[in-house]
Amino acid sequence: MGHRVIYFGEPSGARTKRAVELAPSDLDVGYVNPEAPAAQRQEELRDAEALITNGLLWTEDDIAKMPKLKLLQLMSAGFNTLDVAAIREMGVEVCNNSPAIANSVAEHAISLMLMVYKRLEQGIAGVKDGDWQDHAKGGEHGTLYELSERTVGIVGLGNIGSRVAKRLTGFETTTLYHDIRDFDSDYERSLNAQRVSFDELLERSDIITVHVPLNSRTTKMFSTREFAAMKDNAVFVNTCRGPVQDEAALIRALQDGQIAAAGIDVFEEEPTPLDNPLLHMENVVVTPHLAGSTQERVDRALVFSFENARRVLNGEKPLNVVELQD
Repeated sequence: MGHRVIYFGEPSGARTKRAVELAPSDLDVGYVNPEAPAAQRQEELRDAEALITNGLLWTEDDIAKMPKLKLLQLMSAGFNTLDVAAIREMGVEVCNNSPAIANSVAEHAISLMLMVYKRLEQGIAGVKDGDWQDHAKGGEHGTLYELSERTVGIVGLGNIGSRVAKRLTGFETTTLYHDIRDFDSDYERSLNAQRVSFDELLERSDIITVHVPLNSRTTKMFSTREFAAMKDNAVFVNTCRGPVQDEAALIRALQDGQIAAAGIDVFEEEPTPLDNPLLHMENVVVTPHLAGSTQERVDRALVFSFENARRVLNGEKPLNVVELQD
């Protein structure tokens, strides 16, 4: 007899070990290795009613081999690798973990803003290689700025974008946002965020930070037109999904001086090739899809996933159901 709740992850992985530590004693939890032979995986998964997994590719054929499955629970916020509509047609609900990841990504987005403005990467390198301030304060991009009192545009005021706005209040920024959803005025006031059109956000913002899911609407949401509409001293920050930016257009905009700088945690191809020009630009800070990787986020995601599994096993509606906007 198989387990009713399955955590799908490498046995030696830190997250799997943490899942073992945090698994509630009242849930029948098993652990399946993605690298195990296909026949073994199929046997271990066949009785699963709730499957907890990272953002891997799960097809309808995979789901069909789990006839008891009711919940596909993602550890991540992103769900672009899944055909959610087709999986729901099979009677399986899909939920993500965007609330758990929100604090971590929000902090990372603001960190990228500060790293770009303060030229921290160049300053740290200067201390270590003996150039001291020369690298950070020299050359075409060698001017340092403050985040305080800047105009920051947030694209997507959901779980993550709203936390970016909340944290920006301490920097006394003018915070603009654009979202396809409506929020009431009390909520906007609590975040000190003003709703504007997408084009107005492009035109007014000193920094634009993007927090949207990846779907057909948002793929290459920032391309030639959008970068051309931004200020020539603007900073573009992306911590959501790489294909939201048209990478070739972003590179051209940076090279041509249409925008001043960028802070990038996600790429169209990951790991990104070492010859990607973004890796070698003085006005770009890059990190390796690291924004949601804090230990606190992993713990929150695991606790939420187990609680959601319990809800489904008890016949209750799960929380944080993926919303399709296409």
